[in-house]
This record gives sequence, structure tokens and C-alpha cells, in this order.
Amino acid sequence: MEMQFRYKFYRDPKFPFLKSLGIKHIFQSFDAGDDIGFIGILHLWWVRDSTGTVTDIWESEWIDSPHEGIALAKAVSQNKLYDEEKVVLAHKREIQKMAEKEGLRQLREKSRKDAEEESKNFLWN
Repeated sequence: MEMQFRYKFYRDPKFPFLKSLGIKHIFQSFDAGDDIGFIGILHLWWVRDSTGTVTDIWESEWIDSPHEGIALAKAVSQNKLYDEEKVVLAHKREIQKMAEKEGLRQLREKSRKDAEEESKNFLWN
């Protein structure tokens, strides 16, 4: 299961950019449905290769309890130099501003086109 996840993870187009975005820990939960239930949480974390031969080394561990996994994920999040919630909130605000500007631009463009069409329909002396 870990090998399949790693294969998909490494082939993902965003994979090469994760560490440059500050994403150095990945948590993935695995559940087998009603038959088996919770399998575990796979924790992958990036470490720098001391030999310099490989650019990325993603170490791994399996966590058997969902409570331990959540506690570890919270600890990793709290140990960051920045507050993730504030970063997400700042991005959300900027995206909303951009959407509002785009909406206003489209509204002005539509208004301008309507005015042009209206002026074509009238006979001006």
C-alpha cells in the first residue's frame, strides 16, 4: 500500500515543488471500509540527503492509531515558523479581491457593450 501511494505521490506534477512550498510532511490515512476498518496513517517527511547524491529523501512511518496521527499532525503544524491558518486566510482574502475586481471588470465590459449596441439601434440626427 505504501509503495502504491509513493508511486502516485512521486508521479504527481506538484511533487517536485512541495518542499519549495514548505510542505515537508505528508499524512495519508488508509481505511479498508467496513470489512477491515482503519488500517493506519502513513506519515512521510522530507529530509535532506547528507551525501548529496539524491535531491529528495522522503522517510516514512506508519501510525496505527488515528488519535496518535492527529496529535502528530497538530504537533507538526504547531512547530512551523508561520501560522498556516493565517496564510490560508490571507490567500482567501486576496482571491476574493481578485474575483471582485474581475467581476467589476466584466460588469463594466458588459455595460460598455450594451451601450454600444443601444447606440447602434437609435438613429442619431
